[in-house]
Amino acid sequence: MATQVRTCPKCQLLMWVKEEEIEHEDEDTIRFKCPHCREAVRFKLVSQGSNAAGPKMGH
Repeated sequence: MATQVRTCPKCQLLMWVKEEEIEHEDEDTIRFKCPHCREAVRFKLVSQGSNAAGPKMGH
């Protein structure tokens, strides 16, 4: 079970999001709620380029 660390684009606080909290809208987009401001947040997944296989935050 992986945990992703992201910065919320709405409230600018760090979010620790568990895999079971993530909804997959399509193969390139994930969606979840910020635990701080409770707003829906969407992120595009990077599958090509230099950032596609980059290290995870905290590792």
